[in-house]
Amino acid sequence: MNWKSGFRAGGLFLFLCFIVVGCGPDHKARGKVKGKVKFFDKTLTCGTVSFTAKDGRTGSGNIDFDGNYEVNDAPVGDVTVTVKVPTPMKGPMAGKGPPKPPPGVPEMKGQGGSTPAPVIDPSKIVEIPGKYGSVDTSGLTYTVTRGEQTHNITLTP
Repeated sequence: MNWKSGFRAGGLFLFLCFIVVGCGPDHKARGKVKGKVKFFDKTLTCGTVSFTAKDGRTGSGNIDFDGNYEVNDAPVGDVTVTVKVPTPMKGPMAGKGPPKPPPGVPEMKGQGGSTPAPVIDPSKIVEIPGKYGSVDTSGLTYTVTRGEQTHNITLTP
């Protein structure tokens, strides 16, 4: 084989590599998903929504007091959706707010750092079945596309 045919074969090989790499899945591709989360007709007041792809990529966002969530980094493609809410505190400390920090330790602040972190009234937490907190048992699926989209989530027992 002379240098010209070797050069052509090498060029063809590089060209095919670029095509194959360019046509594969974009593991960095992300979408923005927002919506509302309900358990039957009850709007969730706190918690986390997560989107998990089969290859382990994830994106998550918090649920606000009005049941809205926003996931800015959801992996593009078929995902399993999980929803978790905090477990309400039970016992003598329930309803008394968060404990005070030890002397010399500053109080936690909310976003922006100027206001105290929001305290969730345990009586306002909408409890949901634990199955929704696990990728293996949630049963919730969605296909995330590039760009912004709305996906409302309604949970049942």
